[in-house]
Amino acid sequence: MAHVGIDPPEGWGRLTAKFQQSRGGHRPAEIPGADERELDFRIRCAAGLLNWLVLAPLGTELAAEPPEQIERWLVPVLAGAFRGSPDAG
Repeated sequence: MAHVGIDPPEGWGRLTAKFQQSRGGHRPAEIPGADERELDFRIRCAAGLLNWLVLAPLGTELAAEPPEQIERWLVPVLAGAFRGSPDAG
């Protein structure tokens, strides 16, 4: 996934509409200090994190945990990705 993000294969742009759709109606103004580029970056980071958790060996370990425990661990991490920018003032 990381390689694809850095050097996307030909035709990768066909997923742009799906990516934008995944943002729903969220506007960069909903994250203080974040413009659209930063919002895109944050969404891609969060998606990459989730992808890694599912595909890496950790995904197998997480499968043994109750959903409530995974939620307790995961929600603060993802919430942090969408906090206001430190320099938002």
